[in-house]
Amino acid sequence: MKKKIVVCCFLISCLSLSLSSCWKESNPEPSNPYLQVKYLTPPILSDTLDPNSFVAIHRDILAPTCAQPGCHDGVFEPDFRSLESSYSTLVYAKIIKNNADSSFTFRVLPFDKLKSVLYERITNCCFVNQNDRMPQDNIGTPMASEKIERIGNWISGGAKDPFGNIPQYPNSEPKILYFYAVNSQFSPLSNTENRIDSVFYNPFIVPANYAMNIAIAVEDDSTAVDQLSYNKLKMSYDPDNFSTSAPGYKEFQAYVFTYPGNGKKYFLANVNTNQFTSDRVVYFRFYTNDGDHAANTEYPYSSLPLPYKTFFSFYIQP
Repeated sequence: MKKKIVVCCFLISCLSLSLSSCWKESNPEPSNPYLQVKYLTPPILSDTLDPNSFVAIHRDILAPTCAQPGCHDGVFEPDFRSLESSYSTLVYAKIIKNNADSSFTFRVLPFDKLKSVLYERITNCCFVNQNDRMPQDNIGTPMASEKIERIGNWISGGAKDPFGNIPQYPNSEPKILYFYAVNSQFSPLSNTENRIDSVFYNPFIVPANYAMNIAIAVEDDSTAVDQLSYNKLKMSYDPDNFSTSAPGYKEFQAYVFTYPGNGKKYFLANVNTNQFTSDRVVYFRFYTNDGDHAANTEYPYSSLPLPYKTFFSFYIQP
C-alpha cells in the first residue's frame, strides 16, 4: 500500500513540473528594462582653480573666515563680502591704521608681501596692540599655515585680479583734505564757534594786523607729502579768481611741518592780515603738484558750490 502511495506522489510531482515548464514556454516572463542599466561609479570632481589665485583665496579663506557678521561684512573696509569688493579694497588700497613706525602704505602691495598690511595682520601677533592678529574669531591662534602661504604666494606673484591681470600702480592727483587756521600758539581760529554766525561753512573771524598760520592736510597715492612741489596758498577777494590780477591777490609759500601731536606732515603757510583791507572776506586756495601731472592740483575749485569756498575763507574785523 505504501509503495503505491509513493509512486503516485512521484507521478504527480513529475506532472506538475511538466505543466509548469509548458506554461513558462508558452507564457515567457516580460523583459526587465532595468537589467540593461549600467550603474557607473560617480566621477570624482577635481578643483581646477589655482589655490594661489584670488578667486580661490576669496572662496576658501576670505569669504568663510573674514566676511563674518561684525567683521569684514561691509561694516568697514576691507569688505570681503564679494570677490569684487575684496579685491578693490585690498590691492593698492590705502590703509586706515598703521603700526608705530608707519611702515605700510597699502593693504596689498603687489609683489611685496612684507610691505602688505594684509599679510602683516595674519602673521604678526601684535600689529598695533597685543593679540590683534587676524582673524579675531580665535584670539591668539594664527590662521592655518597653508592659508597664510597661499595669501603670501598670491601677493608675491603680483596680486593678480580675478582675470589673472597684474594691477596697474595708481597715480591720482594729490588730495587736499582740509585745513586748520591757528595763531602763533597753535590755538584754533577756524573752529565753528569763531565763524560768522557760528555757521561751520561761513568765514572764520580774525583781527586786523594779525599773524596766523594756516595748515593744509594733503595726501597722495604715489608721492610722499614732503616730495610734493609748488605748494602755494593763494588769496583773493574774489572766490573764483585767483590769478595775479585778482583783487586783493596774494600768495604764500607753504612749507612742510610735522605736527608733534600726531606725527603727521602738513603744509604750513604764515599769513598776516595786515596785507589785506579790513572788513573784507578773503578767500584762499591751496595748490600743489605730485610731479606726475602737468597742471597743479587746486582746492577749492571754481565749480564747487559757494559754501565750500566760504569755508576756505576768513573775515578781517575792522
